[in-house]
Amino acid sequence: MKFRWGNIIPFVLGFVLAVSFLASAQLPGGIPREETLIVDQLTGRVGMPNNFNLWAGWRNQDRGIQQLLLEPLWTVDYATGEIISGLAANLPIYNDDFTQMTIKLREGTYWSDGVPVTADDVIFTIDIHILTPGLLYHGPMVEYVEKVTKTDDYTVVFDLKIPNSRFHTHFLDRWGCLRIMPKHIFENVEDQLTFEYNPPVGNGPYILNDYDPAGFWTLWERREDWERTPTGILYGEPKPKYVLFQWFESEEGKILSQ
Repeated sequence: MKFRWGNIIPFVLGFVLAVSFLASAQLPGGIPREETLIVDQLTGRVGMPNNFNLWAGWRNQDRGIQQLLLEPLWTVDYATGEIISGLAANLPIYNDDFTQMTIKLREGTYWSDGVPVTADDVIFTIDIHILTPGLLYHGPMVEYVEKVTKTDDYTVVFDLKIPNSRFHTHFLDRWGCLRIMPKHIFENVEDQLTFEYNPPVGNGPYILNDYDPAGFWTLWERREDWERTPTGILYGEPKPKYVLFQWFESEEGKILSQ
């Protein structure tokens, strides 16, 4: 019988694709599937998977940095438009002519290395952005902020150069915002723009467990002290012990991962 390559090529290609789908669906070693939430990494493979410094540029924030590691001062409910306080204890307070904004921080929140989150972190974040061209929010902070001070460890006052009733939106997470930096980490950094922030310290309920050097996935693990984060205080214990952000090359890969 005459051998027909045309008949076997589709089979071989299908087999190779199936193997690649299965490979992409594998969890990192020792991670139980029943304790893991798998999330589609919408922006594709991470170009610099070892770099978690989102203040120095876009670092594929949808890999879990802005969702799990670093909580913002506020978020917004897209269905209602309601502003929800996170790292902040309440909504921003403006003076009558919108040249001053006061923020009260939520007490009892800690960085993942055990250091309290305080007004000093907020002040440092603003000051270093003003002083460092190249940081993501350098422009808006230079344009609007005259000075930033504290009245106590959890109250921050912004004096603005011009009236701005929407200044707080720079800290309101819609799709990215200025998140607060841990002063005790970054104040010792020589170059804020090249610092990789790895392993990262966060104020959110998850910490980095592992990541793929090729940029296909990033694995996060629930903090043991999750109750000392805004999410833990407001909503209780996050259910998944692990959250895996993964880029899938196909819809089949997504299905097989389940």
